[in-house]
Amino acid sequence: MAANLFRPSINARFLGFLFLISCLPVNAVDLSDIYDQAVRNDPQLGAAKALYLSQAEGVNRAKAGILPSVSVSGSTSDERRRAPIPQTEFDFDPTSPTFGNQIPVPGNSPTERFNTHVWRAVLSQPLFRLDRWYQFQRSKNIKAQARAQFASDQQDLIIRVATSYLDILERQDALSASNAEREAVGRELEQVQQRFDVGLVAITDVLESIAAYDAATVNVIEAEGAQSISFEPLLRLTGENINSVLALSRDFPVKPPDPMNEDAWVQAALQHNYSLLVAREVVNAARRQIKISKAGHLPTVDAQVSWTHSVFGGGGFFGSKIDTRSLALQMNIPIYAGGGTSSAVRQSGYQLEQAQKNFDLAQRTIVERTKSLYTAINTDVARVNARLRGIESSQSALDATQTGYEVGTRNIVDVLLAQQRLYLSQFQYASARYQYIKDTFSLKQLVGALSPDDIYDLNNFTQGENTISRITPTTR
Repeated sequence: MAANLFRPSINARFLGFLFLISCLPVNAVDLSDIYDQAVRNDPQLGAAKALYLSQAEGVNRAKAGILPSVSVSGSTSDERRRAPIPQTEFDFDPTSPTFGNQIPVPGNSPTERFNTHVWRAVLSQPLFRLDRWYQFQRSKNIKAQARAQFASDQQDLIIRVATSYLDILERQDALSASNAEREAVGRELEQVQQRFDVGLVAITDVLESIAAYDAATVNVIEAEGAQSISFEPLLRLTGENINSVLALSRDFPVKPPDPMNEDAWVQAALQHNYSLLVAREVVNAARRQIKISKAGHLPTVDAQVSWTHSVFGGGGFFGSKIDTRSLALQMNIPIYAGGGTSSAVRQSGYQLEQAQKNFDLAQRTIVERTKSLYTAINTDVARVNARLRGIESSQSALDATQTGYEVGTRNIVDVLLAQQRLYLSQFQYASARYQYIKDTFSLKQLVGALSPDDIYDLNNFTQGENTISRITPTTR
């Protein structure tokens, strides 16, 4: 009877189940809800949008360099001037050398106060500045690069949302399989205990069952932790604490890529992949930069029209009012800049070479990834079908093993292993379906075809009556 100490209590076995019942959600969100919240609140996408708008402003700034500019300046001042008035008188001192002559004497000097102001308006128009024209053209390449990068970031958000959602479903399936395995092992343990009590089996069968139950319990604890952690990325994506989501229906279609032509997918990726478009615009901008650097050897010509209004206060000669209008052409011919311009040209050439090499690398990488994902999806389709057949085979093998154990041709270890294979097959089937979805989304991203519609189409297969709630791992 000592072996009864190893028998798990019914309350302990159903503790996890009762906990899950108590945690059923009031409102669960579906995939489209998660995506819509992520579009509004994801900081990574928000930063990408701000970067795009910032780089797009470069076009306006560069355009300003070839458009006319108008400036107005002025100054005003209050001045004070003292002009002494000369006074004289006769010298009546007989001993003085100037006796009988008029000599100056100090007198009062009146003070004059007046205002002086100058206003000037200048209109400048660049006439020949190739460097600024090429900078304007280069800014368009940078804007196109930023636009393609932002589109890539938007697709990346779709991938991150779908991956986070599917990871939750996968961790829940792993938890369900672990719970089912533990319950099955617990039932086997009860049966083995009963047989041991009446002397039909040896104590080794009881010990094997207890060890299997303990191992299954450990698996449940680990699966609970993984399921709880899988909800964490949703907070980063949406800024909300989402603790319940809708599950995905099992009738989600799993089919090969359309078209079934690897070269067609590769060509589509080479034409529409946003990362490749970014690399291409980097090359175009580098070419423009070479022209900008070479323009440093060329003269510049600007036209300038100015109008000046000057008023100088004061009386007599000092008081005046002058209006001046002028039209001027300014030319600057660079002769020698210490070799800096030639160095800039060489530097721009090296930058173009770097951009071209990066473009070539990106192109080859896109081709490689497209082929790999195309093959992976075909493999996923075959794997899903094989996993489904594997569940049927594992169930048949378990039934046969349990029958053999009852008649004495199989031992308890065989039964436990057969149960493990069944639940593993069920989890592998679900995991294969999720991997198929991830690979399909990734292939669409590579060819630039991934859009929010893919999220909404997948959301049509969520089940409103089947929810997955975040749980707090229990301590056993």
